[in-house]
This record gives sequence, C-alpha cells and structure tokens, in this order.
Amino acid sequence: MHTSFTPSLLKGILTATLLLGMTPHVAQAHPPDAHPSDAADGGWVHEGMAEEGRITGGFRVGPSFTTQGSGVSTVGPLVNFQGMYGLNKWFRAGMMLEWQNHGVDNPGTGSVNTVTLLPVNLEYRPGHFGNLIPYVTTGIGVNINTHNVSDSFAWRVGGGLDYALTNLVPGAPQGMMLNVETAWKRNHANGDASTIGLLFGVRHTF
Repeated sequence: MHTSFTPSLLKGILTATLLLGMTPHVAQAHPPDAHPSDAADGGWVHEGMAEEGRITGGFRVGPSFTTQGSGVSTVGPLVNFQGMYGLNKWFRAGMMLEWQNHGVDNPGTGSVNTVTLLPVNLEYRPGHFGNLIPYVTTGIGVNINTHNVSDSFAWRVGGGLDYALTNLVPGAPQGMMLNVETAWKRNHANGDASTIGLLFGVRHTF
C-alpha cells in the first residue's frame, strides 16, 4: 500500500506549497503591511521567511519507508542533521546528513545502513499561515550503503512545516522551531532502494 499512498501524499504537499509561493494574486490579496492581522487569523501571508544572514541547525528523527520491493524491510529508523544559511528572505542553502536502516528480508542476514551526505541543499520559504511556516526543499549528494550494496547518487526532495516553540512555551529560546518534514530520496543502488522519510524534530535559527 505504501508504494502508492506515500508518494501521492508527498506530491500533494509539494504542489500546495509551490502554488502558494508562486501565485501572484495571493501576494496582492495580503500585502506585507497587512500581515499582523493575517497572522492572527491564520491567513496566508506571502513574504520570505528564510531570515537572510542567519544560520539554522536542525535535528530530526522518524520512520523511513521503502517505495519499492527491493529485498529490505518496508519500515526502518531515520535520523537527520542539517545546517542551513539564509541567502536572502526566500532561500536557505546548506548541507544535510542522514542515516537510515532497513532489515534484509532473508532472516539472519543483517540489515542495510545508508548514510546520505547532501553537500548541496536548498530550501524555499515563501510565507506563512499565521504561525505555521511551510517550505519545500531539495538537495543532491551521495548514498553510502553497507551490506555489499553499491553506493549511489542521492537526490532528495521534500516539504515541511515549522512552528515557533515560543507559541507554546513563552520562555523558550527565540528562533527555536518545532518541525515536521516528509521527503522522497533517490537511492538506485543494487535495484531501487529509494525511500520516503517522515521526520519530527527541532530547528534553531541563530
């Protein structure tokens, strides 16, 4: 079931975020000087949220789902680290490191670990719904696989939401965001070992 549902969910999230960021009449309906009231009622405000010149670090964990029957278990753990820099008010650029593990279908034969290094990672942040900040992200790099599985070219594309922790805990550090993200990652090694990840964690902008 996951082979059709999860990619469809990811495509829906990416399409919705891109449409919001690129539709001119949305920006006209909510000019920048009107965003305080829009933020209060949860309306869409089209303004860049990348925070130019600031550094963002993130740590997230969650499940990883294989998208094809590639001889490994369907679900495994996923851990993600990232560092980003605000290029301007719309885009962040940086690096990402990810680890995931999937058991091999044959009992007693161990598991496949994949370490993904993405030295080129880009994030587009078009605006916000009240206190919710959506974004889309993509990056390229390399998948380093174990268990006699060849290394491969990595391409990752996803979308997510940030929510300031100060909205829940008034004394929380400024710039601390609760984060959820889903992403598809290409891993064509010995067969198609591509995955969909669902991440939960925090990101802090300094």
